Amino acid sequence: MAWLFFPLLIIAVLLGYLLFAPIYLEINSLNGLCGARLHHLASANLVLVDSSFKINLSIIGWKKQIDLLSKRKTRKKASRKKKSRKFRLGLFKVLLKTFKVNQCYLSIDTGDVQLNGLLYPGFYWLNKYTGKSIGINFLGKNEIILQIENNLARLIKAFILSTLKTKRSWKT
Repeated sequence: MAWLFFPLLIIAVLLGYLLFAPIYLEINSLNGLCGARLHHLASANLVLVDSSFKINLSIIGWKKQIDLLSKRKTRKKASRKKKSRKFRLGLFKVLLKTFKVNQCYLSIDTGDVQLNGLLYPGFYWLNKYTGKSIGINFLGKNEIILQIENNLARLIKAFILSTLKTKRSWKT
C-alpha cells in the first residue's frame, strides 16, 4: 500500500505547488522587458529583434525562440461549428480583482506642453487615489514599470464563486 501512497503524495504536492505558485506579468520599458513567468519554472518574454517580434520561452531549462511574424505552413483544418460563448462582464471584473499589483511606475510625456498641463491634475489625482507612482513629465520620457501577480488558486476560486453566484441569481 505504501507504493501507492508515495506517487499520490508527489502528485498532490506538485498540484499544490502549481496552484499556489505565483504567476507574474511584467512590463519594464527601462530594461525592454515584456513577459510573463510562472515562479521559477517557466517564463515567456516578448522581444524585438531585427524588426521582428520573437518570444523567448524558457521552461525548466529548455529554451526556445519563436518568431511571431514568420510565415508558417498552413494546414487545412476540418471546419467545426463553434459554440458562441457570451462575454460576461461580471466574471471579467471578478477575475480582474484577483490580480495584485506589486510595482507600478508610469511617467508619460505626450510631447505637447499644453496637453501635459491639462492632464497633470488628473494624473496627480490618480497618483493620490491609487497610491502608485503615476504622473506626467515634461522631459520627453515615457517610462513604465508594471509587475502584476496572481496564482491559479485565486483565479479558480473567483471563477467558481462567480459561477455559483450567477446560478443562485437565476434560480430566484
